[in-house]
Amino acid sequence: MSARASFAIRIGEWSKAAAQLRKVRHDVFVVEQHVPEALEWDDADAHSIHALAVDKDEEPIGCARLLADGHIGRVAVLAPWRRRGVGTALLRGLVE
Repeated sequence: MSARASFAIRIGEWSKAAAQLRKVRHDVFVVEQHVPEALEWDDADAHSIHALAVDKDEEPIGCARLLADGHIGRVAVLAPWRRRGVGTALLRGLVE
């Protein structure tokens, strides 16, 4: 199985995948990088397009968001999944 076949990218709204998106961002930004919770969460989530990477068991492994002004941000990939093409796939999903 190729690395890309071991995960999938889902594009959608915050309201449909908030719990999964929050888990990845909390683990990467708040826990790992020590970003204060108050800085991590903002109103832009509700108005952005989100990309969520999930493993073969549908567990969240990465995420990113596309803001209304065209900027991509909040790109996060769980440590065990880094350097396996997840970040690139997230960006491609949002650009497409």
